[in-house]
Amino acid sequence: MRKLLIFITFITSIFSIVACSSTPPKEESKKTISDYLPGLYKVNIQQGNIITQKMVDQLRPGMDKRQVKFLLGTPLLTDSFHKQRWDYFYNLKVAGKQKKQEQLTVFFKNEKLINIKGNFKPSNEFKPMTIDTKVVDVPKRDKKEPSIIERILHFIGIEYEEEV
Repeated sequence: MRKLLIFITFITSIFSIVACSSTPPKEESKKTISDYLPGLYKVNIQQGNIITQKMVDQLRPGMDKRQVKFLLGTPLLTDSFHKQRWDYFYNLKVAGKQKKQEQLTVFFKNEKLINIKGNFKPSNEFKPMTIDTKVVDVPKRDKKEPSIIERILHFIGIEYEEEV
């Protein structure tokens, strides 16, 4: 029995050493070790600013930096040596594979927008600045039943009455 236990321990240790010392994939295949492991979850990674063509279409020459920041968001890269240039990048990896990569560079002169370079091209058609908003009606709460916070305050000994 003891010899069988030593033999099983020896075989499992050999298998674990062989499993940990597998050779990495070749460079031309560009696969990682995790590509060979079935059922391994790979996280979707988003980096940078999401920029759409609709946002770029609203940019107009002569806009100031505040307006551009309102439309596109805070730039990912502002160079201290080139203060009149803002860079926006977006990178999306889905399950470890490159899905989308976009770049937009915005140039200013005297704090006004003069040029745009990158993956997006502004349209020639004028479109006014729009903000997508939705109005939601929130129903009023009946005062019959106290809220959880009111119950906790009442339990502690503090009486709370909401002003109407």
